[in-house]
Amino acid sequence: HHCCVAFLPPPTSPSSIVSSPLSTNTASHHNKIVSNTRLHGIQEWRDQALEYKYTLDIYEQQQSNSPSQQPSSTVPAVIPILPFPFTDILLQGQRTQLNLYEQRFHELFQDAVDNHHGMVGMGLLAGNGMITTLPLCEVESFTKFGAEENWVDTGNGMGNGSIFVTIRAVGRVKIVEDDLLQEEPYMKARVVELLDEDANMESAGSGLKEKISGISNVKGEASALEVASTVAGTVENLMVSLASLEHRLKEMEERKLEEKRGKGEDEVMNRRLVNAQLESLFMNDSVEGVDLGSLEDDAAVDEDDEDDEDGFLGEEEADDEKLDRVAQFQKAFESAKETDTFGYVLKPTDVIDNLSQPKKGNAVRTPKDLTAVSWAAFCTGNPNDIERDVMKVQALDMLNVMQRLQLASAMLREEKKKLRAKLALMEMKEGKEES
Repeated sequence: HHCCVAFLPPPTSPSSIVSSPLSTNTASHHNKIVSNTRLHGIQEWRDQALEYKYTLDIYEQQQSNSPSQQPSSTVPAVIPILPFPFTDILLQGQRTQLNLYEQRFHELFQDAVDNHHGMVGMGLLAGNGMITTLPLCEVESFTKFGAEENWVDTGNGMGNGSIFVTIRAVGRVKIVEDDLLQEEPYMKARVVELLDEDANMESAGSGLKEKISGISNVKGEASALEVASTVAGTVENLMVSLASLEHRLKEMEERKLEEKRGKGEDEVMNRRLVNAQLESLFMNDSVEGVDLGSLEDDAAVDEDDEDDEDGFLGEEEADDEKLDRVAQFQKAFESAKETDTFGYVLKPTDVIDNLSQPKKGNAVRTPKDLTAVSWAAFCTGNPNDIERDVMKVQALDMLNVMQRLQLASAMLREEKKKLRAKLALMEMKEGKEES
């Protein structure tokens, strides 16, 4: 009962966002209020927090050094939290649409827009509690339906009309205190934003080089960016493999359907022959009281049913079905990069080295690209894969890009194994049927 209901996209598509940061364009037509906010309200939210100049480490250090001090003076930000089952988790760049119809969520929404620069935390519920690392989301656009001026609270928890909201993950935060600031009517907590470690500083001499295939050609000690770039390349190659395996599976499944359909057509022909024989009997016997048209209609209806079953998919599903793994990955990569508002330090030496000694194999990627790959790798494939959702929760907690890339690579390898096994099984069955 805690969870918000995810809903179809609101009538205003997120792409129609046109206003300046955080200002909202609001128009009211016949009881319907449509509004778009500009991405990066996160910057204002951060500015508010930066007045305290605290990161998670400093906060924890402060807490341990002076327990008597009031936590409120050290905590960078407060955020309202929308509860979700953990399977609805959003990673950097991903968005979802919600229909908020309960009064408490209307209040939460208003609080987020008025006092928190349109930012909300995504409280992931698992077991009996909530995961303390939250995707940090921004209200991207919203539409209000059916708000009545003379609305009276009837005490049933329902709000004043519905608010359709598009939220998008633009970062992540960690709850820094054991207790929430409030639980009713909706949750609020003190949080600090989580930032990845600097990719240039990550230790490359941790034995990673030896474990990763394809890196042996790098002379001397590999830099952290080189190692991570190689794993990112592996992730992209795995996407291509998965796309190819899924394509082959789809072809086999379509072949099976064709065969079934062929058998079905034979049955329809047989039925028609039987009907024709019956008709001739009736014609000879007596035409009175017999509706010959209905027999033909039945056959026609059967054919229609078959067509419907094969060809009907919801528009949403059909759109997703069209994108193969590689396209889904590319889309998720661009989206993660677009919402990445963190600064990166680029070392000029990397660039000079690359120009003076062109290496074969993977080019060294920028930290921003590596970060985007490390998120996008978890955002492809079947949307209802609970194993991947668990991996996404793990990834959310990781502050090391390299570790996230390795987790993604291991997860995709496992998926490739399963697909190969499924394909082999189908090929065996086909072989048996043919023999």
